[in-house]
Amino acid sequence: MELAGHFRGAPPVLPSKRILTLSSLGIAALLACGAHNSLAQKELAAVGPTADSVSLTTSAATYEPAATASTSTASKAEAAVSTASAVGSKAVTTNVHVTTSADAFLSSEGFERRITTTEIEQSAGTFGDPTRFLQMLPGVVSDNDERNDAIVRGGNPNETLFVIDNIEVPSINQLALSDTTGGFVSMIDNAAVTHFTLHTDAYDEKFDQRLSAVMEISTRPDGPVERHTSSEFGIGGAGFSEQRPLGTDGSMFFSVRRSVLNLFTNDIGMNGVPIYNNGLIRFEGHHGPNDQWWGLSLTGIDSMKIRPSTTDAWETNPYDIDYSGWRNTTGINWEHVISPHAFTVMTFSNSEQQQSIGDNAQLLGDALVYSEKSHDGISTMKYDWSVQSTPWLSWTAGGRFSEDRLNYAVVQPMGLQNPYSSDPAPLNAMQTFAKFSVGSSAAYSQSVVLLPRGMRIVGGVRFEQWAMTHSDVLTPKIVFFAPVAHTGMMFHAGYAEYAQLPPTLYLIAYKGKDVLKPTHAKHYTVGLNIVNKRRISASLNVYEKLYSGYPVSTEYAQLSMANIADTFGQAFLLFPMRSSGSGVARGIEAAIQWKAARRFTLDGTATYMRSWYSGLDGVLRKGNFDIPLVANLSGNTLLGKGWTASFRYSGATGRPYTPDNLSESAAQNRDVYDLSQINSVRAPAYSRLDFRAEWTHKVHQGVLKVHMGLENALGTSNFYQNQWRPICQIAFDQVCGTLQQDQMPRFPDGGVSFSY
Repeated sequence: MELAGHFRGAPPVLPSKRILTLSSLGIAALLACGAHNSLAQKELAAVGPTADSVSLTTSAATYEPAATASTSTASKAEAAVSTASAVGSKAVTTNVHVTTSADAFLSSEGFERRITTTEIEQSAGTFGDPTRFLQMLPGVVSDNDERNDAIVRGGNPNETLFVIDNIEVPSINQLALSDTTGGFVSMIDNAAVTHFTLHTDAYDEKFDQRLSAVMEISTRPDGPVERHTSSEFGIGGAGFSEQRPLGTDGSMFFSVRRSVLNLFTNDIGMNGVPIYNNGLIRFEGHHGPNDQWWGLSLTGIDSMKIRPSTTDAWETNPYDIDYSGWRNTTGINWEHVISPHAFTVMTFSNSEQQQSIGDNAQLLGDALVYSEKSHDGISTMKYDWSVQSTPWLSWTAGGRFSEDRLNYAVVQPMGLQNPYSSDPAPLNAMQTFAKFSVGSSAAYSQSVVLLPRGMRIVGGVRFEQWAMTHSDVLTPKIVFFAPVAHTGMMFHAGYAEYAQLPPTLYLIAYKGKDVLKPTHAKHYTVGLNIVNKRRISASLNVYEKLYSGYPVSTEYAQLSMANIADTFGQAFLLFPMRSSGSGVARGIEAAIQWKAARRFTLDGTATYMRSWYSGLDGVLRKGNFDIPLVANLSGNTLLGKGWTASFRYSGATGRPYTPDNLSESAAQNRDVYDLSQINSVRAPAYSRLDFRAEWTHKVHQGVLKVHMGLENALGTSNFYQNQWRPICQIAFDQVCGTLQQDQMPRFPDGGVSFSY
């Protein structure tokens, strides 16, 4: 019997044999299924040495592990074995199909959630954006409806790693600034996505270090492809995509998209409108029976001009802001099957990001107050090796080396009036010019050990080194899995450590790389897959994250990077920081998926989570992402005659914020925050209801789809932040105070697509 692994994708097409479409971790995990796969093991043993090969495919329900190759829904373990035998020179072929009732029996991580492109496309409130769909998952919240930041388990948005087809991508979003991974929309077209998986719980050591989560996206087809072309036009933009076979056993996909909102308006509620273009091209193929390759190139180009009215007395942002940028990631993977028990993957990739930002103060004669011209580049080489040593032990190991290239020109020529200081003088004038290259490297190993009665242990360690800060860290991971006897449940408990560098801009400004070091997070997790059947699945997870070395302000003892007010769309404020803070984030997550009827499905998630971070004074205060209670309920139904409809309701505790010191603010006609009340005031509760309907109709050899929807259908005024009104005070010679800034108002969604 031959067992060979495959690194997250469709198996190589081998003319003389079939290979197991699982990683070696998945091999061991599958064997760990205990009674759930006993029938399959007996059947395999019965085949004996006469079988030339075995093809083994696993499929399971909603929470699919990284190791599985395909998804279906099943209520119990089943196996079907068909054997075709012959005499003499004719081959003997054995096909085995195993379906298990719970992905928890296969996963090498505590919790991971796999999403299909159909779920994204038909979901209300997402504009078909994969990263906006993330905000519906347990433990994930949004910072602002107007952007697709994913705040996972109380962490900063930049604590999430994006991986596409085993290639690390610094950011997959348009208009993503250097200190975050969020933006307006994703650069990757939903038509390109086969599925994506959110890893939040003791994720694999092979991933580059991030403190909160890994979002893994697959664009590779699950099997042979036919030519397929699609065109669409809607609120999200105008796009075109095509997929076609490449050679005899490969495929090719490309897509392009451009925004269209700027054709209809010059203001979407923030004194400007984003303009963006993006494109993706992907290839894959095979080279001989034991080798395959796949690669992609993803590009985004975007710009935005923010022009507040100089005569509007209610205007809160007296700055003209110009932004333009582009980003590209290109990479290729080569997989080689060494033996029936081992395979390797070599990856080469290069990412570039460039942005230009200019802020001019209207009240200072349009004087330049902030300018940034930055270019980041990173070239990476990775090597991963997976092997099944024995029937009860499998392991992976690998290494990574990257070269970071930075070219920054950042100027804050006259400083800015700092809202955290009562000093009316502009502060923190600075200029930084940096151009250099620096390396980083990592090595890791991870093993799966199978224990009696379906139990298993996953353990690993990763060593990482950053030359920029002269830092190195060793981060371990261990997760224990055990089935709960006679219940069909799977219990897990884990511990993991992760480390991550602060944003590059803070490292190079104010000699930050001398005082800023990697931030550390220790994860403690416990979870239970309560039920996973054909019509219902449910899970419960508890976590705690302990942060150390968190970036804090050196000038304001109460401030850390976790409680600085969001300045997106306003003048950018930069001040010195050092790695002296701590933090804690903890929560309980529940998720349920219920197929209430043949044509109706409900998904619900509820999370209770808290987060606190200290400043230089060591006092823990609420972070910006301390939103204790978050609940999502979504539903999808087939109405007949080509119609489908979906809804989404999201509710959450109000966000914390720091109020103004009203006397100081009035005296200086600007925001001056009350540092004695950092994030001590909580906004009213958040509430949003979205609807979407889609009509599908066959037209000749193609399919026409028309969709329409309404975001924030009830027009709820959801708080974002308060801002001072300086023009009003000047115009009317009286104190006008702050004005509440809301998130997305009632907003239409709609579009049409045609594919053939």
